[in-house]
Amino acid sequence: MLAHEKELLGFYVSGHPLTPFAPILDKYCLHNSVTAKELAPRTMSRLGGMISSVQKGVSKKSGKAYCMVGIEDLHGSFSMLLVNETFDRYAHLVEPGKTILVIGEVNNDEDKPKLFPQEVMALADAPKKYTLQVHFRLNLAHLNAALLDQVHQLVAAHPGKCPLFLCFRQPTGELIFIETHDRFYVTPSRALQDAIDELLGEETYYAKVDQSLPQPERRRWERKAEPAAA
Repeated sequence: MLAHEKELLGFYVSGHPLTPFAPILDKYCLHNSVTAKELAPRTMSRLGGMISSVQKGVSKKSGKAYCMVGIEDLHGSFSMLLVNETFDRYAHLVEPGKTILVIGEVNNDEDKPKLFPQEVMALADAPKKYTLQVHFRLNLAHLNAALLDQVHQLVAAHPGKCPLFLCFRQPTGELIFIETHDRFYVTPSRALQDAIDELLGEETYYAKVDQSLPQPERRRWERKAEPAAA
């Protein structure tokens, strides 16, 4: 229905297809189409959204294929240019309607931010890559052996490499943090979040996210700095 609204009217009326992804966009994107406009030239960042248009062509100057991709988020729109190595790596991922996360350099020379990507991935994969820790917030007053066994089964169903912390809230309000053994590490995902929140209540799941700005990759032709003379 939303697709038909956009096709007929040019905008969405009854909702936005990105609304279900709002928690991931808010938590894992470092900037959006509005805040990216304030960035200094060539700043590296992470932006996400839904692909709205894909225009492929061949450069008259180099004779190589390129792809200009239009992307919408919940605040506006921005674009992404795939060329050379990034075209070879990620052109197969860009299709209208797909949701993606873009890690790359922001250019603000035009009216909308343009990204020169270093990496492109499905938006749903962002939690897996950029979550540093997963916390389960547990109320001791409501826990029992049966519930703890269900938590154990749920953790076993989502094995991974991300550290899991248990945050126990005592009836008096004090918090006790326990870092679990690495055999209880998990793979962060929306599925894990939904499962634990359904079992123990909303906001049981908390993800500590890497908020550091991405570092640009060293280009092949860049020479390493020479050591200073003694």
